Amino acid sequence: MNQFAIRAAFAAAVIAAAPVAGIAAHESALSKVAADLGFDYSYLGPEDAVALTRPGVTVVVRPGERLFDVNDRTESMDGPAPRFSHTDLFVSDKLVDRLRQIAARYPSTVPGESTIGIAGEAARTDVTSVSGAIGGLAVSQIAGEQEISVSGKAPANLPITITLVSTFSVEVPDVELSRHEVTSDTDGSFKTTVSVASGYYRGSILTVIASSLPGVSSAKSQIVLKAPNDNVAIPADQEPKGIR
Repeated sequence: MNQFAIRAAFAAAVIAAAPVAGIAAHESALSKVAADLGFDYSYLGPEDAVALTRPGVTVVVRPGERLFDVNDRTESMDGPAPRFSHTDLFVSDKLVDRLRQIAARYPSTVPGESTIGIAGEAARTDVTSVSGAIGGLAVSQIAGEQEISVSGKAPANLPITITLVSTFSVEVPDVELSRHEVTSDTDGSFKTTVSVASGYYRGSILTVIASSLPGVSSAKSQIVLKAPNDNVAIPADQEPKGIR
């Protein structure tokens, strides 16, 4: 075999052994990491982000960003930024280690929960096998309160993330007010009460997004925020006859 053929064969072997473009080494699907560490995994449509929740903590990870939220704090991660591929978010081993540390600080009270490397992993729900849709999303303002009532239907026994977004003005970008976690009942129904703090601006549009696991379609509903007692005639609010 001449030298050219040898070099060509060697180059072909190197190319064949190289990782496929776009598939980075030492990455993990976040849905699998969440299941292993005992987090509930929810896709947040408005933010194009993923929320990982367990008792006492919510972690929000966004594709292409090396900053992530842990409850009300913003932290930075080591290694490459997460990226979306094949309907899941892929993260580095360094972020997996951080998530493992966070999970250890917020132990779950759920018996039999599994962690990476511990038997019992099969007891966790395989999030990649869940499918369905959230429907019947109903939102209404509670009279006399700065709160709204949210209810709907989803596949049974799933985590539901309620994200509240306010639109104040055409000149102001939308503002995410809060995120809340509920779980659908055995019949798939869920209901919760959500504060509108700090978006108390009357006439603003409140958008409620209910999302869940990657295979479950989210739902959205909107209302216009009114005064807490908008439909009540209160004598103290009336102008005296002498100045009408």
